[in-house]
Amino acid sequence: MSVLWVLFLTGLLSALAGLWWSERGVKTLVRAGLLVALVWLPFLPDQAGPGGLFLMDGFARALILVGVLAALFASLVGDGYLERTGMRTFEYHPLLAFSTFGLAVMAASANLVVILVGLELLSLPLYALAALRYDSKSEEAGLKYFLLGAVSAAVFFYGLVLYFGATGTFALGAVARGPLYAAGVMLLLAGLFFKAALTPFSWWAPDVYQGAPTPVTLFMATGVKAAAFAALARVAVGVGVGGIGGAALALAVLLTVFFGNLAALAQREAKRLLAYSSIAHAGYIALALFGPNPAPAVGYYLLAYALSTGLAFAVLAQVDEGEGVPFDGVQGLVQRSPMLAGMLLLALFSLAGLPPLVGFWGKYLAFVQAAQGGQYGLLAFALLTAAVAAYYYLGLLARAFFQAPRAKGAVEVPPLAALTLGLVAFLVVVLGVFPGAVYGFFNVGGIVP
Repeated sequence: MSVLWVLFLTGLLSALAGLWWSERGVKTLVRAGLLVALVWLPFLPDQAGPGGLFLMDGFARALILVGVLAALFASLVGDGYLERTGMRTFEYHPLLAFSTFGLAVMAASANLVVILVGLELLSLPLYALAALRYDSKSEEAGLKYFLLGAVSAAVFFYGLVLYFGATGTFALGAVARGPLYAAGVMLLLAGLFFKAALTPFSWWAPDVYQGAPTPVTLFMATGVKAAAFAALARVAVGVGVGGIGGAALALAVLLTVFFGNLAALAQREAKRLLAYSSIAHAGYIALALFGPNPAPAVGYYLLAYALSTGLAFAVLAQVDEGEGVPFDGVQGLVQRSPMLAGMLLLALFSLAGLPPLVGFWGKYLAFVQAAQGGQYGLLAFALLTAAVAAYYYLGLLARAFFQAPRAKGAVEVPPLAALTLGLVAFLVVVLGVFPGAVYGFFNVGGIVP
């Protein structure tokens, strides 16, 4: 459980340090804590927490790795955005650290009560982060996320109570019969579907992603999704994907890949387009839960998705002046910054699942699990919708490469942000060419304790 302590102390000490230190000092402390957690994770042994409430197994380590990478990425690429929008306040960094701690708690949970605690630890800092820009759009995003997040937490809590009434335990993996158990499972899944942005519980994502500060959107689209799927995978596999839980999951996948990709076609704002893309990818990730060994597919897809969509949002953060990124802001990007245009191309091609980029292997592993689980109809439908996704990704790239820029002047990227962008772009390519380089870290066996 040592990584949980590292993340908790990072958030606590950085919050206290903000009373005396400059924003730069607090930022350095948070980044150092995240780096320590990142380096420490691969060497942690499997261990159970007190009372069986926590389980630091391979699945937990893999998804915490994705979440910490997402938080570190959001911190490193946000400097230019925070400077342009006047958000150089120290609170951004401790809130990010506390949310990452909640993410880790969810990933290492072996008990539904702990999942609920982790969900709140993850969400409460995010409500503040979404509204941190102090304008009407950002405040609306924070309020909307707070209200809907509170409702989803209440739904999860009610499901937890019914689950306990049917099984007599809060531990994951307990199975019972009867309407009480079925209702509890449905409510548990509904609460987690909200965090994972699975339709019909995904209506919040486009508005919140668009209104929140872009570095915060980056973390929400990557780290939060990793936490949501960590909990969702444990619950869904624990209750089984052949009964009522499986039927609910199959319907959610069907609606998610259809709605996410279809709605993305009508967007005229880049962050909203990527928000609907994020919804669709949640459906593709959930497909893997039907397979006989979903852990490596879920973990690897989340890594590939975090690198790819994180890179796309990081590029948008460099051109966002605080009022979102309409397509005009991306138009002619290759003339304003060839480096950013090239990275956007890599990110969107990877999200489309084109080889030899890392996103291809994420989709491949998820689709293989769906096929091995006998979900041929869902798989065929998902493949058709993936072709639709390629269309709107190419439309955004056409504006970046083949149209004249509306904004004037070159895009200035801070050196540290440029270095981080380059490293992530390098990983998108290298992990696509050599997927086995990190696959062993995600090939961790089962999900349920």
